Amino acid sequence: MSTAEKTSDTPTFERYRVTRKLRSGPITDLYRAEQVTLGRPVIIKALGRGILPSSPFAAALEREARLLTELDHPNVIRVVEFVEEKETTWLVLEHVDGFSLEEILAQKRLSPVAAAAIGFEICQGLAHAHEHGIVHRDVQPANVLVSRDGWVKLVNFAAAADERLPTAPELLDGSAGFGTPEYMSPEQLLGEPEDPRSDLFSLGIVLYELITGRRPFDSSDEKARSHRTRHDPVPPLHRTTPDVPASLDRIVRRCLEKMQSDRFPNALDLGRALAREVEDGGFSSPIEAVAAELARVGLAPKPEVRRDSIRMRVRLKPPTVGAALGGYLAALCLIGGGGAAIQYKSAAARGERAARTGVRLELVPPNVGYLRVVADPWANVVVDGEQVETTPFGRSIPLTAGVHYVRLEHPAAPTERRTVTLSPGETVLLDVKMDVARPKRQVQTTPAVPNLTDPKTP
Repeated sequence: MSTAEKTSDTPTFERYRVTRKLRSGPITDLYRAEQVTLGRPVIIKALGRGILPSSPFAAALEREARLLTELDHPNVIRVVEFVEEKETTWLVLEHVDGFSLEEILAQKRLSPVAAAAIGFEICQGLAHAHEHGIVHRDVQPANVLVSRDGWVKLVNFAAAADERLPTAPELLDGSAGFGTPEYMSPEQLLGEPEDPRSDLFSLGIVLYELITGRRPFDSSDEKARSHRTRHDPVPPLHRTTPDVPASLDRIVRRCLEKMQSDRFPNALDLGRALAREVEDGGFSSPIEAVAAELARVGLAPKPEVRRDSIRMRVRLKPPTVGAALGGYLAALCLIGGGGAAIQYKSAAARGERAARTGVRLELVPPNVGYLRVVADPWANVVVDGEQVETTPFGRSIPLTAGVHYVRLEHPAAPTERRTVTLSPGETVLLDVKMDVARPKRQVQTTPAVPNLTDPKTP
């Protein structure tokens, strides 16, 4: 940028030197800058020229700063400072050396495992925000940054909802509504109350787009798109992406359930499911998977082999020969009477491994309960939005203790919905008779025998 450009077009910010204008909007402008005192790069989000600090837009920018101040997570953009002066107001954010998902999608479609890894990191940031009572309400590719070394950052909390803070008086993009219609959940489109599961629906659209290169409910007509989002089933991912794993297809479909209760209950549960996809793809961490994908599509150099923790519970990998032999010897020792000592050593080893890697490995989930389902004549059993079995089946379904939402579906019967509450160790029996519409029987009548003696008979 030349000196003339800086003088004529670029505002000055005390203690910061602007190096590049990144984006210009109707209300705010985005700049890359250098913090002079520390020599580190930052991003400045500033009100545009002519918008005074006394305007509602300045209040909205301050609200976003307050929301970000409450959050402190590697997958959420960090606020450096908020400055309000007589002539202008600006927000200073950490700099991310990378790209937005929108920029990446404009060049390449991502592999399923990379999409799962990015989705996992977004889930981590969303879970942290949700724990603080903040719903993002505008999860979309433009609001997700990906660094060259594989970190993912959730940005732009201008439309976020926080019950502890008043609603933003004016949106910073100059629009009249909260969120981006192409990524809105059905409840957002209808103007109904959102909750954290609304963010998961938007993330489901992002995941679908990352995998297939298109959004699931797109239409050139806004009303048609809204109708499709609220009513149409999700087009199969394998129709355009044959190599997508069936398990990842189910995850995305569950995110895009029309009813909030049919989606994943929270971002952590969705993140666990996506973490398994990353592990099955052969990566030790989502950061490694994302960095490898950026290198594959030519956006970053080939990363070094890393062993970052996935930071969530994942499935155990198949044991090696040495591990299997060790297990066999351990079993012999247990039979010989050394069980207590070995259990103590095993627990200590697991604790040391968890402390070292941050990954908690569990063979059986804690506080498990069981659900038995009987349906007459039969039904597809859907628990918390994911199809589990088709009756009849003899086994009980292990579920984490708590509230679960069950759907029983039969092609010739109305869907039956039940809410089941499980206590640890409890088995609940769900016995439902499906109201199957049976075809009406046609009663054949025997034609009357004519009375030949009756003069009225023809």
